[in-house]
Amino acid sequence: MSRRLKRQIGKAPGGRGISPSPRPRAARTPLQRLNRILLIGGGGLAIGAVLLAVLIPPFKPVELGINLLAIGLGLLMGKGIGMFMFRRVLPAGK
Repeated sequence: MSRRLKRQIGKAPGGRGISPSPRPRAARTPLQRLNRILLIGGGGLAIGAVLLAVLIPPFKPVELGINLLAIGLGLLMGKGIGMFMFRRVLPAGK
């Protein structure tokens, strides 16, 4: 039996053979991966800063705001550094 006929039998409804493979996942770009890492890391840092500000007895909202601002600035810097370090080097012809 030819390979082509085997594929046709396998794909036929109710046919024998292997089931078709699942759809491939969408490929993630390096920029999407970097954004996801920064989102998860920044969220964790922000939650930690809020928890520390609330749990430590003298609550100081100004210090909490400064900490959250510093976290945001650090994430922006991290994105800029990551985009610089992980950029793709394209050939000169393109």
